[in-house]
Amino acid sequence: MSGQTKKIKPTLQTEFSPLDQIRQSEAEVTRKIAAARETAMHNLEAARKEAARIVAQAREDGMHEGQLHYRKILQKTEKESKNLIASAQEEVRELTKIGDRRMDKAIEQIVSIVIGSTRV
Repeated sequence: MSGQTKKIKPTLQTEFSPLDQIRQSEAEVTRKIAAARETAMHNLEAARKEAARIVAQAREDGMHEGQLHYRKILQKTEKESKNLIASAQEEVRELTKIGDRRMDKAIEQIVSIVIGSTRV
């Protein structure tokens, strides 16, 4: 080079003083932090809404499951009750038959005692 100073083409970084460059960097970081904070708040709100939706759906599903379970238990209980009633009615019929037969024998014995017949 022949005594000529090489001219440096000014760029954005060289046009500002170091203090201005620091301020610009701080401003850019502040903007990025604000944008990140806003995004985080938006994501948090979306997550809360989704969580509330999931809880509501779980409650609804649980209620539906509970009602189905209740109906099954009720149907089983009704069936068992009908079977018990039918069994009890059958037992009543059998005991009534036995009672009727014994009543006939008892009447015959009473009549024979009253009349004096020895036929038993």
